[in-house]
Amino acid sequence: MKNFIFNLVLFCVAVGSGIGLFLMKYRVVAYEKELASIHRTIISDRREIHALKADWAVLTEPSRLRKLIQEKTEFKTIQGKQFIHLEDIELKPVPVPPSKPDFENMNVVVEEAHVVS
Repeated sequence: MKNFIFNLVLFCVAVGSGIGLFLMKYRVVAYEKELASIHRTIISDRREIHALKADWAVLTEPSRLRKLIQEKTEFKTIQGKQFIHLEDIELKPVPVPPSKPDFENMNVVVEEAHVVS
């Protein structure tokens, strides 16, 4: 009787292991398919990035941009005579706000605001 129970337990363990391996195999196959799909997407994205970089290089070529600017705008090349020295700029004094608020004038403004309302 002990041998029968022992053999039955071993048989159940073997069947359980077989079923577990069977299910694991199909999970692994599904993961491999997903991995292959992701890999194909990555390759496609890399090709697209490469094409976009080539397009960007053509679109931002300085000679092409220069030609477009001359055709579409009235911009001219900066000349040296357009620059001035910092000393040539006339500086105006900046008014300094009072250190304390003028509450008397503020009341007048508040009273006028009430009158207007």
